[in-house]
Amino acid sequence: MSKKSLFLTVCLNPVIQRTLILPDLQENRVNRSREYRIDASGKGVNVTRVLSQLGENVIHLTHAGGYFQKYFLQLCRNDGLKVQWVDSGSEIRTCTTLINRKNNTSTEIVEEAKPVKPETEAGIRRLFTGLMNKARVLIISGTKAEGYSADLYPSMVCEAKKRGMMVFLDYRGRDLLDSITYNPDIIKPNYAEFFSTFFPEIIDQQEQENKIKQKILDLASKNIITILTRGASPVLYPENGVVRQFPVKKIYPLNTIGCGDAFTAGLAAGLSSGENLDDALKKAVWCAAKNARNIRPGAIVET
Repeated sequence: MSKKSLFLTVCLNPVIQRTLILPDLQENRVNRSREYRIDASGKGVNVTRVLSQLGENVIHLTHAGGYFQKYFLQLCRNDGLKVQWVDSGSEIRTCTTLINRKNNTSTEIVEEAKPVKPETEAGIRRLFTGLMNKARVLIISGTKAEGYSADLYPSMVCEAKKRGMMVFLDYRGRDLLDSITYNPDIIKPNYAEFFSTFFPEIIDQQEQENKIKQKILDLASKNIITILTRGASPVLYPENGVVRQFPVKKIYPLNTIGCGDAFTAGLAAGLSSGENLDDALKKAVWCAAKNARNIRPGAIVET
């Protein structure tokens, strides 16, 4: 597959991300920040931005509504991102990252999304169908906002696979379980998301690890490759009938928000250009590390 294949990224839960850098975060006190930034974000925007920074041809499909709709879209344009969107009739949520310089930690405050208006889904489906005529790689990321039907993500996967597209999924729960029926190429939830999706009833850690490894191999036998990120721990992936670990270089992060999305972007860029899994994982880990060393979420280029 050509390196210049058009990527279609989908995320139906956009974010305006505020990042505040604090010398120290103290509870029950006034905390003042002289360093802060605002970015268009959400898992899909982050993936789109990193792919764009890697030189890939990518377009993003999402919804946008409310008072901050124009502001969000302008932030996307400022980054040179191509976005197709439907008016959701619901306010775009704002999430806040508090970076504590003293302890070298990132604390995320997440607003839950408001439900979209009923007609939003029909608009998303129309745009999706048109965009598939141009794209060769589909990446769907993140939990969708309330108001969409349960079969939306699975039906997108079904249609993409019918057209021979390469499909990457980074979400969890019922959406992931139902989407697997249509044999996506790569699924990339993190370890905790994978566990909560397939084995929520298991408490014992050793049993948990055994079940997860067996599930990775079961999916691989159906040509569904599972890539499980685990923060600073090695990445799990299947190869030749066994679950292997891909090392992650230890770094001192500035902001870990968006690292998983940067990983997804690097992995998709590598595999879609014909790289083997090992080389694609190297690119993915490199992108995640670059993101972690950047104050801006979902970015591998210093700003």
